[in-house]
Amino acid sequence: MLSNAEKDYILGLVKELTPQILKDINFTHTVKEVGHSFHGPFEDELVKRLIELDDNFVAPSSTRSMEDISYKGELINIKFGYEKKGQPNLCSFHRLFNMLNEDNLDAYYILSVDVSGEGDYGVDYYFFDVYNYLEYTNFNYGTGQLMLKETKLKDIYVYNEEVVISKKDRIVKLGELARQAYEDHLRIKEKQQQEIEKIVALYG
Repeated sequence: MLSNAEKDYILGLVKELTPQILKDINFTHTVKEVGHSFHGPFEDELVKRLIELDDNFVAPSSTRSMEDISYKGELINIKFGYEKKGQPNLCSFHRLFNMLNEDNLDAYYILSVDVSGEGDYGVDYYFFDVYNYLEYTNFNYGTGQLMLKETKLKDIYVYNEEVVISKKDRIVKLGELARQAYEDHLRIKEKQQQEIEKIVALYG
């Protein structure tokens, strides 16, 4: 788990690097699907420059890794976008659940960089452990992805807020998310099957 001082250090570097990276990747809000167009180039450049500055930063060993970068072994998922209001995918729910259960992960950090404005761009930064904000996530049982309710999180987010949630409470909350997602998934599949059977019956 990162200390507050380590989070301050990481976020300070990101804030220092971001303006120049936006220039170097020729960021503009005028293209279609801004986030999709620039999240890859931005995240690649940010990872590269952080690693160049401090060898405590390490790139992931696999394309299937949960993190975009790690710092002293702590996993960090970078999310970049423009005036973000959606529900971005974070990671595999099952991996996050199982790694917590097996004591292989006690924190999973989201570093969200949200650009706004036109021309003279502003940037908002959100840096937090997702285990402490599970009520602002959503689980899709079909895809297996945990997603972030970004707009709702922004309304309550306080940087470096002291949040103490036990492993038991985290597991229970993840279980509640899974149960709700499971029941929603079954309802959707049941409705889809009923529609199929109605059409099939027309040919009976």
